Amino acid sequence: MPRFVGAGWVVLATLMVTNLWAQELEEPINIDEKATHEQAKLIEIPKESPVNAFCLDAKGQILAACGAGPGEVKVLDANGEQLAAWSVDIKPEAINTAPDGSILVAGHGKLMRFSPEGKLLAQAEAPHAADLESHNEELRKEAEAQVNRPAMSLGSIISAYENMIDQLEEKQAIQELNDQEIRLLQILPENIERFKKQKAEQDAAKKDAKEGEEPDNSAKIEEALKAIKASKSRVASISSDGKNVYVATPSPVGYTFDVWQTSTDFTDGKKVVSELRGCCGQMDVQACTSGIYVAENARHRVACFQPDGEMVTTWGKRDRTGADGFTSCCNPMNVCFDKTGDVYTAESNTGRIKRFAADGTFKEYIGDVKLVPGCKNVSIAISPDNDSVYMLDITRNHIVLMKRKAPSAEQEAPAATEET
Repeated sequence: MPRFVGAGWVVLATLMVTNLWAQELEEPINIDEKATHEQAKLIEIPKESPVNAFCLDAKGQILAACGAGPGEVKVLDANGEQLAAWSVDIKPEAINTAPDGSILVAGHGKLMRFSPEGKLLAQAEAPHAADLESHNEELRKEAEAQVNRPAMSLGSIISAYENMIDQLEEKQAIQELNDQEIRLLQILPENIERFKKQKAEQDAAKKDAKEGEEPDNSAKIEEALKAIKASKSRVASISSDGKNVYVATPSPVGYTFDVWQTSTDFTDGKKVVSELRGCCGQMDVQACTSGIYVAENARHRVACFQPDGEMVTTWGKRDRTGADGFTSCCNPMNVCFDKTGDVYTAESNTGRIKRFAADGTFKEYIGDVKLVPGCKNVSIAISPDNDSVYMLDITRNHIVLMKRKAPSAEQEAPAATEET
């Protein structure tokens, strides 16, 4: 294992534990009485087929992009029964239905279009993949810095993990742990043992090493460069307004995101939006006739652009109490549209879904989905009849179905008339 990987993992684990308590302090307002929908069903996907993203087709069927590459697209009915599946030779990182009914799939620097039956109609290299090569020198410098960066010592990592276990066990003694905390308690001891073995090997190697010998890091740099390019070639989302296709991708240099526009046959690629700020590799961009809508989660807003990239409007702020605000560190995480053109936003951590007009005017709370909290993709989709809302819980590998609440007795009762 490269030494920077171990250090990165302990930073991630530390953030996970820190966020567990932060989430308790940032409990959002309760919207149960205001919500229009309630959780009705969990659509389970087999664990051997991890779901990366999903969408609905024109019939309201679920299209789940699954697998680590090669992968597959699973076709499920509205209740989760599998109807069909077809394979793709990449990891399908993003999926969407185009206005003509064809299915757009993207991942690992490739774009694909399928018929509703799964026939491959077109494929091409994603425009940002070719652009990466023009930044090869900058990416190599990033790889060198990564390899040569002083790593956290294995002893420090072991101590940090042991401290995490102590904190979690203390909390477990007074209250029930959530799924994420339970998972940490399961994996931390195993990692401690692994790092202890590595530390013993490292200590033995130091004894045998010749004084003054400089390590040859060229192989590690090439490995790091390959990993950086693979990460940068990801596709965070793909969508179409019928005239063009839009893909959201990591910027070649730095930690922002870009939006690329291509023709419907994936030619004439050009960057139309840049410098978008997203967290944890997530940047959901969805296009419709009203514009290109971006869930710019690290800025706590929705941004709308014209097809040429000119900004039209933005709305949102970090706020756990207001209807127009978004909770936690980085939200909204995903967006989608219904048949009227209204915009729905999804928040990770809280599972909150809200509905806005195309200009950002708040309309209603859809509800809070019960999911494993965390900074992650929470794809959402609206059924053609606007009655059902679906959200991905990527940690549990299932899709949550939210159904519109039945009207209350007071709502159904006819208004009383005054007798004359």
